[in-house]
Amino acid sequence: MDARQFRKQLSEKLSMSSEEVDALTEGLAMIMRERCGELDTVAIPSFGNFVPVKHDESVETDLSSGRRLLLPPEIVLEFTPSGLLRKHLGHE
Repeated sequence: MDARQFRKQLSEKLSMSSEEVDALTEGLAMIMRERCGELDTVAIPSFGNFVPVKHDESVETDLSSGRRLLLPPEIVLEFTPSGLLRKHLGHE
């Protein structure tokens, strides 16, 4: 399912217009970027936790050219599903 299909299905389930769903999803994404950029965990009850992990800058070697590249620091999100979500999905 792509993002467009997801938003359409969410719109139908919530009885909301696609514009309202787009505003909600964009608002959630903005909050996630802001909070996780500050290295705060974002917890969504009954769904799970998004935990930001910061990787420092590093020097890597490009195997094809042999050149050394400086990779900037990055923040990666790790998702831990809640027990309720795991139970609902049958993974517990």
